Amino acid sequence: MAAPIGKTCLSCWKLIIRPSSRLLKEFRRTYKVWDEPVSRAFFRRREEAGPEPDRHRSEWINWNYEAEVFAFGKRLGEDFKEETLRRAFTHRSYIEIEEKRRTDLGIDLRAAPLGLTDNEELAEIGEETAERYIKAFLRHSYPRMFEEGICAISDYLTADEMLADIARNIGIADLMLCADFPPEIETLSKTFKAVVGALHEDQGQKKAAAFVRDFVLPQLIGKDINEMWNVVNPMGLLTVVLNNQGQEPPEPRLLWSSASQCMMSLYYVGIYSNKQLIAKAPGETVLIAEEMAARNALKKILGTADYRAPLPLGKMAENLNLDYDKKNISVGDITVDEHKLLHSAETTM
Repeated sequence: MAAPIGKTCLSCWKLIIRPSSRLLKEFRRTYKVWDEPVSRAFFRRREEAGPEPDRHRSEWINWNYEAEVFAFGKRLGEDFKEETLRRAFTHRSYIEIEEKRRTDLGIDLRAAPLGLTDNEELAEIGEETAERYIKAFLRHSYPRMFEEGICAISDYLTADEMLADIARNIGIADLMLCADFPPEIETLSKTFKAVVGALHEDQGQKKAAAFVRDFVLPQLIGKDINEMWNVVNPMGLLTVVLNNQGQEPPEPRLLWSSASQCMMSLYYVGIYSNKQLIAKAPGETVLIAEEMAARNALKKILGTADYRAPLPLGKMAENLNLDYDKKNISVGDITVDEHKLLHSAETTM
């Protein structure tokens, strides 16, 4: 007699959900009881040992200096001569330490010279090339800005911290030969200038200027250039500028105020000249609002307001007609020679 259908289905279901003895043996064999405590012990020892110390890229087994030097220029889209690029990467401290090591080993340096040249000369060429192009580009982009502001922005772009950061990002830190590791900021900055000088020596001034344009000038994106030049007395400078333009002196007026009797006070001050509102700004006090309004007025006059056009970078800057000998008006010029300033302001405004 056939078994009931319910009992048959129940027996089949038990066979499906109940693991076999073979599966249990496989599970016990693959599960390692010691795995978790050993992993915890390794993790604890790693924490006690601290982080992995910084090691130079050349200490790794897959390092090939000749191939990396060749690939450096290709990654950047530049054609360097290998000899010039090697000289740009060689710092004076590396030559000194190698000469000392050979002397300690008893090797005569005159009989077996090291055959290396440091990057001092290339760094000087690169520094001069970068500064001349940056200032010429800024004068072309901001023709009404004072020369002191142009120099302040140029100093910001050519600071050692800025150039060292650019050098790290394009892989110079792994290729440079120096005594210290990690390399110091001054060493990285000098090596970057030497790379610019090497490109100037191999490809000419135009290619070196394009290299500076593509890697240094983009650091101004998202930055407020007005904060790079610290104007100590904005109202005094605004008075002199308006006077030399033939306008009346600035007249600050309180436009409105809010919550003046509490700690969250707000004052809005406007600056008038020839009965025309030229700038306005808020502030926690009347003096702060007046100073900020004077700074906003200077931004409009000098062409550095927040709504100014973006810098012509990339392909837009390839055909710029830059004058390397021209300089903008200096603050000292407008405070000393009023006739000269009036003529220059009329031609640049």
